[in-house]
Order: sequence, then structure tokens, then C-alpha cells
Amino acid sequence: MGDRGTISLRLLGSWDVSVQGTRVHTGTRQQRLLAALAIHGPRSRHYLAGLLWPECPEDHALGSLRAAVFTLSRRVPGALVCQGGALALSEAVDVDLHRLLELVVRPVASWSAERDDARVLDRPGVVLLPGWYDDWVVDEQARLQELYVNAVEERAELCLLRGDVHHALALARTVRDGAPLRESAVSLLIRAHLALGNETEAWQVLQDHRSDLARDLGEQPSDRVRGLLEPLRRR
Repeated sequence: MGDRGTISLRLLGSWDVSVQGTRVHTGTRQQRLLAALAIHGPRSRHYLAGLLWPECPEDHALGSLRAAVFTLSRRVPGALVCQGGALALSEAVDVDLHRLLELVVRPVASWSAERDDARVLDRPGVVLLPGWYDDWVVDEQARLQELYVNAVEERAELCLLRGDVHHALALARTVRDGAPLRESAVSLLIRAHLALGNETEAWQVLQDHRSDLARDLGEQPSDRVRGLLEPLRRR
């Protein structure tokens, strides 16, 4: 089982692993081991044992790791390899997180509107391993969300600059949905609506932003955001 992609590991939206299209059921230990290797890359057994079982004595944690590796070798053969004493995912494993990271770290000007933007617009946001609260997962959730929102926002700005306003609006909505309290995301969505002449929709974005800020932070929209609609007040 050495061909790339014969094992599919999903970490975005939910956790799932399948072999040649057939879903494989695994236990919590195996799920966390695969997720840790997908997120952190090759790591020593001692590192993984401490990461996954931080409350346990080292010998007990290493025993749990050995059990997880043994079970995975039976349930998902070919998923793990040993690299100079470290454990790693094999090249047979296709990870959705890795494909998304490859996209968001690329210059947005090189994105394909037909392929890459469609992948972004197909998801209302990006959630890594929802319902997982391990510290190492929470840290990566925050990092990925920031990378994702920044990349989509930059892409929307580029489309707006190029006059591809409908495309910019779709991406701006994705940014705002992913970070509803983010001022730059709200500003971008208002500007996209105004560029299309959607004045009512632009006002509604501001009203929604005002409600969200008041409810969650007890604050009001900034002068910068309100100023985007000031020309309309003067008419």
C-alpha cells in the first residue's frame, strides 16, 4: 500500500480515515496519533507519548503509544513509517489539512479561480478537528484559522482591485463568515457591496456588525467601518 492517496485522512470539519474509499473505524488513541503526525510531522516516540498522554508517567505513555501503533498497523496498514527512530505518516496518506495549507501559503495571485477559489467557497469557514480540546489541537486550530482568513481576505482584495467584483463579494462573504468580528472582513464585505451598488446590503452588513459587536464585546463599530457608508448619509 505505497501509492500516494490510497489512504485518505480527513481532519477538517470532522475526523475520518478511509482506505481506497472504504471508511475505517479506529479508536481514540489511533485517531489522535494520526492527527498528531499530520499536524506536527515526523516526531520521536518520546515526543508523541508526552504530547498525547501528558498526564501519564513516561513508561505508561510509551506503552499506550506502542498499543496505538500496533492497532493502527492492523487497522490501517501502511499508514505509519519509522524514519530514523521517529514515527511519521507514509506517503500513501493524503491529508486534507495539508492540501489546504498548500493553498493558503501560496501567493493568492497564483490561485486558479476555477479550482482554488471554488475549494475555498465550498466551505463556510475552516474548522480543524471540531470538538477536540487538546492544547496542541487548539493551538493549531487558531493558527489555521488565521492563515485561512488572511489568505481568503487577500484574495478578495485582489479580485476587488481587478474589478472582478462578484467574485470579490463571494470571497468577502467567506471571510466574514469565518471571522464575523474581524473589522477588515466587515469592511471588505461593505466595499464589495458598494462596488456593485448594493447599498441596502451594505447597510445591513453594518447593522449586523453592530449587533455582533454589542452582543459579544459590548462595543460599537469603529469610525473606519462607519466611514465607508458616510457618503451615503450625505446624499
